[in-house]
Amino acid sequence: MPNKLLQIFRAGNHGVGLVFSERDVQRIAAGYNKAKLRAPLVLGHPKNNLPEYGEVDALFAEGGALFAQANVSDTLVDWVKRKLYNNVSASFFCPDSPNNPTPGVYYLRHVGFLGAHPPAVKGMAALNFAESMYAVDFAESTSSHSTQGFSAPAGYQIDPIRQTIFNLAKDYQRVCTSMSFADAVQRAETIIINQ
Repeated sequence: MPNKLLQIFRAGNHGVGLVFSERDVQRIAAGYNKAKLRAPLVLGHPKNNLPEYGEVDALFAEGGALFAQANVSDTLVDWVKRKLYNNVSASFFCPDSPNNPTPGVYYLRHVGFLGAHPPAVKGMAALNFAESMYAVDFAESTSSHSTQGFSAPAGYQIDPIRQTIFNLAKDYQRVCTSMSFADAVQRAETIIINQ
């Protein structure tokens, strides 16, 4: 399953009298623990969270936006690329819900992918599972390894793990434009090294 980053929520007034501050969004991100209760990727907002098309590994907040690092099924990636699902909508357990593994804080229940129905939370980053513009191609020749637009001089090699981290960090910056490259690399290292 490809690992993808997507914005799933943001601070603001989202109707029905619920206002989420940047601090609220940070608390949601800090409280998520996949080992306690993992949030699946689903279509729409099914009550039983089925069928699943992946899962959220981690959450982080940046500039009032909530981002999910998720393993996404190849099927769902294909559907998003074909524009069958253009938006996402997060579902949360309320702070006082008996099913909430972190009482007192909203907890991510699932991330719903939406087709024709627009999300209630407006102003989020567009959903885009395009292939990374940064890729590594390893040739049979040992004299050089090339990446799209880059070529290692003879006698040098490109470390595939470092290249993967670089690619993921650039994808993070594409999705979360306010993230510094250093922060993006740090987050990417955490994901790649912990796999």
